Amino acid sequence: MRTFYLAAARGLTLARLGAIPLFLWLLVRTHQDGAQLWRMRLLLLYVGIVLSDVLDGRLARQARAPSHGWGQVDAAADIAFNSLSLAVAAWLGRVGLWVPVGIAVLGGHFLLRNRRPQPTLAGRLIEDRAGKAAGVLYYLLVGAVACDMAIDGEGSRWWIARAGDAVFLYTLFLLLRRRRRPSAP
Repeated sequence: MRTFYLAAARGLTLARLGAIPLFLWLLVRTHQDGAQLWRMRLLLLYVGIVLSDVLDGRLARQARAPSHGWGQVDAAADIAFNSLSLAVAAWLGRVGLWVPVGIAVLGGHFLLRNRRPQPTLAGRLIEDRAGKAAGVLYYLLVGAVACDMAIDGEGSRWWIARAGDAVFLYTLFLLLRRRRRPSAP
C-alpha cells in the first residue's frame, strides 16, 4: 500500500507540472474568447491543480517516505504554476508584472535554501509558516484571477489587481526580513 501512495503522490506532482501549459493556454483562450466552455474548463483545471497539490503531500506522508528530491519537485511545480499563471495574468492586464517576479524570486530563494538535504529534517524541506502562507496566497490569487475570468467579472479586476499588489508587498517583506531559525513542517 505504501508503494501505491508513493506512486500516486509522485504522479499527482508530475500531473500538476504537465497541466501548467494547458492552464496557461486556457487563461489566454478564456480572455480572448470568453465562451462558457473555456471558462468552465479553466475553473475545473484550477480546482484539479489545487487538489493535486493538497493530495500529493498527504499521500507522500501516508507512504511514510519523505524525499528531499521529490519535495523539491513539488515545490518547483507550485512555484512554476503560480509564477507562470500570474505572469500570464500580468500580460492580460489582471495584475502587475511585479507580482509574478516577486513570486519567482521568493520561490527561487526557497529552492536555493533547500538545494541540499538537511540530516535533521529526515528528507523534508526547510520551511517556515510565513513562507507557507505565501504559497497559499499565491494559489488564492491565481484562483481569484481564474474565477474572475470564469464569471466574466469586469468589476472585480481592480480588486484582484490590488490583492496582487498586497501579495507582492508580503513577498517583499519575506525577502527583506531577517531569517530566524527554520522549522520543519
